[in-house]
Amino acid sequence: VGYALQADRVPALAAPPREPVTFSNQVVRIFQDKCQTCHHPGDIAPFSLMTYEESVDYAEQIAEKTASRQMPPWKPADGCGEFLNKRSLSDDEIATIGQWVADGAPEGDPSELPASLTFPDEWKLGQPDVELVSTRKGYKVPASASSDIYRCFTVATNFDADRFITGVEVRPGNRKIVHHILLFIDTSGVSVDLDRADPGPGYTSFGGPGFSTLGTLGGWAPGAPPSLLREGTGYLVPKGSRVVMQIHYKPNGEDETDQTRIGLHFARSPVYQDALVLPLINRNFTIPAGARDYPVDASFDLPPYVNLTLESVAPHMHLLGREMQVTATSSSGDRRCLIYINDWDFHWQGAYRYETPVPLPGGTHISAHALYDNSELNHSQPNFPPQDVSWGERTTDEMCIAFLGITVDAEHRTPSEPFVDSVEVRNGR
Repeated sequence: VGYALQADRVPALAAPPREPVTFSNQVVRIFQDKCQTCHHPGDIAPFSLMTYEESVDYAEQIAEKTASRQMPPWKPADGCGEFLNKRSLSDDEIATIGQWVADGAPEGDPSELPASLTFPDEWKLGQPDVELVSTRKGYKVPASASSDIYRCFTVATNFDADRFITGVEVRPGNRKIVHHILLFIDTSGVSVDLDRADPGPGYTSFGGPGFSTLGTLGGWAPGAPPSLLREGTGYLVPKGSRVVMQIHYKPNGEDETDQTRIGLHFARSPVYQDALVLPLINRNFTIPAGARDYPVDASFDLPPYVNLTLESVAPHMHLLGREMQVTATSSSGDRRCLIYINDWDFHWQGAYRYETPVPLPGGTHISAHALYDNSELNHSQPNFPPQDVSWGERTTDEMCIAFLGITVDAEHRTPSEPFVDSVEVRNGR
């Protein structure tokens, strides 16, 4: 008892001193890894995070946005699909930023800074075989524009033969206003008619290119680096096709002009499988006015004799969308979550490519479960008071799609001849 009483009087050992969190020794490394691809001069982010002087005034805002996981924008939830180029912060990284701000956002010792990243204004995949331009004179977004603009530009490829594309790189001309870009293949020429019917360069279309197409060349979103398709696969662009660039512009209150370019890289080795897009889609639904969590489902079963490989997935909804989960259930009952977005934001959507392609054997049941908020509590609600909303292309309509980037396992086409030639420049209207 006496020993215990004496022990009570012994002061507790002090915790070891915590290493100070500073910009120079820790925070800038997080910014380099996850933030600076957008937060550097001339890119889409509203301020740069390249230096301490550029960052410190935004410290509290950075801590708030990272703690809520609004930044960096990465929508797939953990534990449901492993994707390339993941931008989300770990819990430790978020805590580090929070501690830095709590400590007064100190700079630290500049000698501890890592080498600064550079963002050269050049093609990241190398010089493309073909360069396509949205419009020769540029598209003007006036300062008076009060809402987002979705403009489609149809561009002739002028290919004299079918071509396989294994790399696509998008270079937005004005990152102050270009939010994201989707690329579609038009084999019928219908996009030319749509362009002619709409004054000015291009034509307006919100939900898609304004026509039915299964052909795509992917797209671009801030922070997503270009990449090459898996070896042996490629996008088929038939002779005489056109590429339609759907560009989402976010007006910034100033007169701005954009001229976006895309670079296409031809296959340099045999292509045995087409890179295809399979839509998982439901067009037959109506979301009642006032509904908070209205479910919409889409599904299909693969034929028993068709084995696919899933390369990428791109969920798509409009302003009322809240969640979407895509799953695959094998004929034996094994269920696999392919992607889950639990906080949908129409302004931060994209296509997500798997680190390891996912096998989808014959007989697999593929399904999407989406939830919509058509109440006044939805901060993106376009209608006041809320109205019943069904499928459609307009801003006030809705969609329920998951675009599945696939290859067909049984396909083993005669290899295409690699195409090597000088760069050709194609101009749009």
